[in-house]
Amino acid sequence: MVPNIVEIWLRVFQALQDPNVLWSTVRHVSRFLCACVEEHFRHGIIQNTFIDLHYSDFHTRHGPDNGYIHIPLVFDRFSQDGSLAVFQQRVFKRNNSSPVAGSVRGWVPFIERYHLEVRKPKPQILNKSQANNGPPLWEAEHGDIRNSLSGDEKKNYLISMGKMVSIARGDRPPYYIKIFNAINDTELVDPVIDCREREVSFDWRKTYTMFFREEEFVIRASRLPRSKKRCYDKDLPAVAARWGYDKSYQDDDGLRARQKRLQKWTNKNKHRLSSEMRLWTEVRVNLEKVLLLRILRHDNLGPVIEEQEEIVPEKLADDHPDLLFWPWGDADRFFVPARRVPRNCVVM
Repeated sequence: MVPNIVEIWLRVFQALQDPNVLWSTVRHVSRFLCACVEEHFRHGIIQNTFIDLHYSDFHTRHGPDNGYIHIPLVFDRFSQDGSLAVFQQRVFKRNNSSPVAGSVRGWVPFIERYHLEVRKPKPQILNKSQANNGPPLWEAEHGDIRNSLSGDEKKNYLISMGKMVSIARGDRPPYYIKIFNAINDTELVDPVIDCREREVSFDWRKTYTMFFREEEFVIRASRLPRSKKRCYDKDLPAVAARWGYDKSYQDDDGLRARQKRLQKWTNKNKHRLSSEMRLWTEVRVNLEKVLLLRILRHDNLGPVIEEQEEIVPEKLADDHPDLLFWPWGDADRFFVPARRVPRNCVVM
């Protein structure tokens, strides 16, 4: 039996093995090829797409030795109308980052905070269990822990907590998307979170578009000489050099693409945190990408062991100045930015 033209194109796409070219270029040639590419993604690429929900165990574990939680999701099905891809929770077979497995419910305050930070509509949350109206656990004990430590222990604690509370800030989305050997924290478009079913749904077409737009930027930037590459966060090269990062870090086109995407948020929020904190956030994100490229794969995932949902705070804590600015006054104090006084005014 002779294959029809759609089957021929699907075989061509399968041999091409470059989802970025298919989505960013071939898909825009014609309506027919657009339909063929989307069919190929529905039956091949999306099964090799992973979502990693990311947050910290500092809501459920006492400090100061807190850790990061990574919740892998795999594709399960499409919604009835085909517009949403439904991803379901799994667990890592080998994961030593935290003794807490985590849950979709525990992740909810983080995605809600992130949408508030970037001024997007609040995500739709289904079957949300009751929250704790008190402050997050880490915030309740933060002052006592901070004041009980000194020297390097205090410095390391504050740096570690600064990285953890940055999760879901506008420059650190609380998730990663992995497609084969590419990983980004580009937008999950129109997410719907079902806590009871441990599922996250989203507009898969728009999500792929955001993902491959950044991949395409990286490819094009890699072809340019260094002299023609723009810097999208001009504060960071000097800070990176001061902290001993070599030029290969500054010449990373993936980092440049991410800074371009975050530029609008960064320019509006520079007053909230020091350049060092932004740099350390980027470094942490890169480390997590390397980790997830290695461990986020089908043969390292298992079924979820049903357990009681986490009791999480209604919302995350407000910014703490001692976790957002560097340097601190000395080894035993934390830095609080000076209060701004309007000109020609007297503070009583």
